[in-house]
Amino acid sequence: MANKIITNYSNYTDEDLSLIASQGIKGCTGNAYFTFVNNELKEATAAEDAYFKALSGIVTGTRTAVTAKNVARENLLEKIKLLTTQINIQAAGDLQKLQTCGFPVGKDPKHHQGMGVVANFKVERSTNAGTMKVSVKKPIYSNRGTIFAFWDPKYGEAPANINDWFWRHSNGHKLVLKGLSVGKTYFFAAAYKGSDKDTLIWSAVVSKMVGD
Repeated sequence: MANKIITNYSNYTDEDLSLIASQGIKGCTGNAYFTFVNNELKEATAAEDAYFKALSGIVTGTRTAVTAKNVARENLLEKIKLLTTQINIQAAGDLQKLQTCGFPVGKDPKHHQGMGVVANFKVERSTNAGTMKVSVKKPIYSNRGTIFAFWDPKYGEAPANINDWFWRHSNGHKLVLKGLSVGKTYFFAAAYKGSDKDTLIWSAVVSKMVGD
């Protein structure tokens, strides 16, 4: 079976849907691998923006706000499905291309894939020079830790396949990366650690300059 990204997110929570849509749209924007001639990306971007605003509005607790959120959610699900379907068509099973789009790759049917896309991936300057603090939200369904990937710019252009970057494994869900070059912009990504057979589902890439 060819590699494909997930196209149906109807079973995801409101917060997870918002995160995945945001990461996917960010990964697709300016992505040289994909061309959206039917405005799939533009329409998904508008739907994601409307959903985010509607999701923020439900804090009022009114029935009208909840209804508006549900309508915006259904519209976003439809637009994301159109977008991800087009990505799968254009990638034609090429895992390297799929991993650049920001949406999670579907599970291998030959074994159970217990991990999903990471939630709340953050990259922040740490207190010491040449260090960066990376973290993700702890998943509720596993505690195998997290793989944090980064690319050092002194080695040239970052490979499109994050599996070819430098990795650090945390038994938890945060880590301080040390020995980085001050003033240089690094690329970072994260994935929950599943079993050894599970394909890592990388987050959208974050770029940030290392501080002094």
